[in-house]
Amino acid sequence: MGFQWSVNDASIGDGFVRIAREQIDKAIAVANDTDESPAKRVHEARRRAKKLRALFRLVRPDFRYYAKENDFVRDAARRLSSARDMKVAADTLADLMQWAERDVEPITVSTHAGDEEAGLVRYAADMRDMLARTERWKTGRIDLDTLADGLTETYRSALEAMQHVAAHPSDDGFHEWRKHAKYHWNQLGLLEACAKDILPSAHQAVGVLAEVLGLHHDLAMLRDKLTVDSGPFGEIDIGMVLDAVARRQRELEARIGTLGRQVFAETPKGFQARFSSYLEGWAAEEGTP
Repeated sequence: MGFQWSVNDASIGDGFVRIAREQIDKAIAVANDTDESPAKRVHEARRRAKKLRALFRLVRPDFRYYAKENDFVRDAARRLSSARDMKVAADTLADLMQWAERDVEPITVSTHAGDEEAGLVRYAADMRDMLARTERWKTGRIDLDTLADGLTETYRSALEAMQHVAAHPSDDGFHEWRKHAKYHWNQLGLLEACAKDILPSAHQAVGVLAEVLGLHHDLAMLRDKLTVDSGPFGEIDIGMVLDAVARRQRELEARIGTLGRQVFAETPKGFQARFSSYLEGWAAEEGTP
């Protein structure tokens, strides 16, 4: 039915459980899809985990199992193979050298498919365990106010992360902002239906911000890998690459600052008032319980 509430849901709480189960089912399916490469399955499995964690944060004020289930999904995703990180670093280096108009030899990343397969099997088993627990979730207190409160809390966290990185720029600070921006993006996607003429563009803008923050993080990860062990990257001029990383990050930071000021222009209080109005109007129009 999609990553959104529906007029067919008996209640907001029932809709939450339905959405969670659909995402868990998809996580299990992608982990078990041996027709796809392990690297792609790991990527998709992590993506489903992020969507679940954004969903949990949205209902956090009235979801008594939030801490347990959020930590469970986080740990399940962390246990997946880190081989994809090396592939991301190699792709980031290739893109960076193209941006810097420099030629480097293509990098072949060695992965251990057996380790990735074992991780995916374990991940699928974890997701099946959580799917069984959804039958026991108590969600009767989850309502429209819950969604407004949860959405605002994520917005506030992202805004505070933006303000912190503006005052004290650091790779960790940008990464923390990215995490909250990504949660905010997923949550806006969940609630697009409550303001169909406005939210799709807002959702897109947050997605662009999260993507650019992701590029900044990938560059930081590449720099860290190069400074620890440049061997897997072959014969390259480390000094030249690190200089390009710094210049590219500064360029991205200028765009991040502009996007951030646009996306997080409201106070949390104003943001909550606006979305409470959207949700109330949506409920009245659609007859949502």
